[in-house]
Formats: sequence, structure tokens, C-alpha cells
Amino acid sequence: MDSSKQSQKLIMKVALIVTIGALLFGYNTAVVNGALGFLEKDFGISSFQKGWVSSALTLSAAFGAVFGGTISDKIGRKKTLRLIAWIFLLGAIGCSLSLNFIQLVTARFFLGLAVGSASAVIPMYLSEISSPEQRGKMVGLNQVMIVGGQFLSFLINAILGNMFMDNNQVWKLMMGTAAIPAIFMLIGMTKVFESPKWLAKQGKMAKAIEIIKGIYSGEEQAYELNELEKISQQNNDNQSETKGKIPGWAIRVLLIGCSLGVIQQFVGINAIMYYGTEILNIYGFSESAALTFNVLNGVICVVASMVGMLIVDKLGRKKLENIGLSICAVALVLVSLTSQLLAEQSFTPYLALVLIFIYIFAFQGAVGPVTWILISEIFPAKYRGTFSGIAVFVLWIANFFIGLFFPVLIETIGINATFYSFAVCAVIGMIVVNIFVPETKGKTLEEIEQFFNK
Repeated sequence: MDSSKQSQKLIMKVALIVTIGALLFGYNTAVVNGALGFLEKDFGISSFQKGWVSSALTLSAAFGAVFGGTISDKIGRKKTLRLIAWIFLLGAIGCSLSLNFIQLVTARFFLGLAVGSASAVIPMYLSEISSPEQRGKMVGLNQVMIVGGQFLSFLINAILGNMFMDNNQVWKLMMGTAAIPAIFMLIGMTKVFESPKWLAKQGKMAKAIEIIKGIYSGEEQAYELNELEKISQQNNDNQSETKGKIPGWAIRVLLIGCSLGVIQQFVGINAIMYYGTEILNIYGFSESAALTFNVLNGVICVVASMVGMLIVDKLGRKKLENIGLSICAVALVLVSLTSQLLAEQSFTPYLALVLIFIYIFAFQGAVGPVTWILISEIFPAKYRGTFSGIAVFVLWIANFFIGLFFPVLIETIGINATFYSFAVCAVIGMIVVNIFVPETKGKTLEEIEQFFNK
């Protein structure tokens, strides 16, 4: 095996360990999809309380993103990831042991700190350890693992839900299962190395060089060492800047990153991820059938994410994002029109289901991964952790509002009007991407920073 393949194999091994956190992110956000029906019967909760079971995690995740991004700049990516694994473990145990609504919401809020931190730190870490040619694929792995976690939750929910349909406390098993991957992540973190780019930014060049030499050889090693020298030189240049003053161009990049997060959420994907079972009930499917269809949903998510991971470095971020948003908008409009114009037809629920699956494929293969890739790429090295945290904070706040108010929107304006609103957001997203977002395919992180800082 040549040195290039050896280095890629090592980096992929580390990436797979780290992205167990992304799998847990996906599992814990989607597990409520199948658990809510049992929770409602067990605790007797209202629609608004159901929204809080889902949204306590997303609200906390917003603050977890800022916490994770900021602390990873101070103590390092590796220590932060280990802390995240511990929170995932304790949070899952807390959810499974909850005896009432308040305890469950508290446990979900605690768990959200890990979800938010993981969503900010994992893509950033993957971006920093990857070459420009592999970066899209590597950060795309994060999206594959997120939807892999969602699929795992759908599968476990379907198995447990159908096995224990008459046991209202089966939701505890559904949520508690997340402790198992968290244990594997904790064990695996012993094999993970610190980000050399973070070490170089901290002035720890000797340790950064040692890690690079342990991973690469030949031309790859020379290239990576040269990148470290650029970061070191940039650190020296930054020391001459006014301390605490963030330049205007950097603020503009931050606003672009925040906008990408809002677009990703307001297209409505997590309404389907959190409330898919209830949406399918509205369109005429039984609870048992809806739980089973969610497994197919999970398969589609995984396949779409793998396709996106493979083509993003070839097609480019901007083009793939636009394709995804346009398909999402069309599919959402058609779902609503189908429901309104063909309401009496026996095939209507199945047609609506197919259109929802097309929407999910477009999102998970394009809009979802491209957002995480761009957020991991566009921010300047000096502010990368903090800016990533802020952008993902905004993303999670948008997610929180979707999760909290979607049940209320269904009750007030109806499912069709809600889907039309998501379609409008997708069109607005296309406009924003075309005007403000540059193509980053094939560029080093340093080249992307130089592009914005012209």
C-alpha cells in the first residue's frame, strides 16, 4: 500500500470514530419521531408539551454549538469531542430513567448540549484534518452519519414500537439505546489525534509537525507542513492587529454562514424528521404503517447522503445546493397540491409519500451536507471555532422554532399551508446562495480565507 493510501486510511479511521458523535446527533434528534405517540399516552401531554420534548434538545443544542465551538478553540478539538461523548452517554441514561415530563425535558436539554457541540466541532475537525481534494467527502461523511443515526432511530423505533405496541413506556428503550454508541465513541477517542491546524494556531508547532509526520510522507507531508507554516505566519501577522477587533469582511462571512443555517432549517426537513409519523397519519396511514415507512425514510436519507458525499467534490458546493433547494421547493408544492386536489383518491396518500421521499432525497443529498461543508470551510482560522459555534447556534435556534411550532402550525393553518411556506423559504435560499456564496470546491482553507479578505 502506498503512503497516500495509508494516510487516507488513517484519517478515515479517525473520521469514523469522531462521526459516531454525528450518528448520536441524528439518533437523538429523530428518536422522538416514533417515541412521541407512546409518550403522549404515558404522560398525557398536550401538543405544546410534545413540541417541548422535541425542542428542549434543539434549544439546548443552540447554546451547545456556541459552547462547543468556543471551548474547542481553547482546550482543543480532541478534548472537546471527548467531553461531548460523556454528555451523550449521561444524557441518554437520563432520558431513559425519566419518570415525568419535567425530568424528560431536563434530560433532553442536557443531551442537547452534546448535540449542538457535535454539530459545530465535528465538521470543523474533519475540515481541518482533510486535504482540499478530500474535504467535501470527509465533511460529507458527517451528514451520512447524521442520517445514519436517524435511520437507526427509525429502525429501532419500528422494531420496539411494533413489538411493544401496548407498552406505553417503550419510549424509554428507544431513547436509552443511544447510550451504546456513546460508549463506543468514548473508547474510540483514545485513537484520535489533535487537529494539527489547531495546534499550529496555538503556537504548538512541534506537536503539530509530529502529528503530520505520523500521518503523511513524501509530497503530502511537505504540502501539509507548508500549510502549517502559513498558519504560523498568519498568527504572527494577526498579533499586529488591534486585539478584540473583528474586521468587517470577517463579519460578512459570519452572516453568510448564519444565513446558510437558517435556510437549511426553514426548508422544513426537521418537521418531517421529528413529526414524520404524525404527518403520515394526517395523510391517511396507520401508526404501525407510519413507523414502518419511517424506516424506508431512513434508508433514503442514508443513500442520498452517500450520493451527496461522492459528488460534492465533483459538482461543487454551490451548484449542488441550488439543485437540492429547487427540487425541495417543487416537491413541497406538489405534496400540498396533491393533498388538496386529489383528496378523495385512494392513491393520494401513496403519491404524497413518494413526493415526500423525493423531497427528503434532495435535502439529504444536497442541502443538508452542503450547509455543513460550507460552515466548516468559509470561516477564517482566527475565528473558526467561535464563528462555527455562532453559525450553528443560529441554525439550532431556527431548528428549535420549527420543532416547537410545527404542531401548532398544523392545528392552525394546516399541513398544506405549512409546506407551501417551506417551499417559499427554499426559493429565498436559492437567491441568497446565488448572490452571496462563493464556490469553495478544490480550494484550501487558507485560499478561501484570502478570497473573502480581498
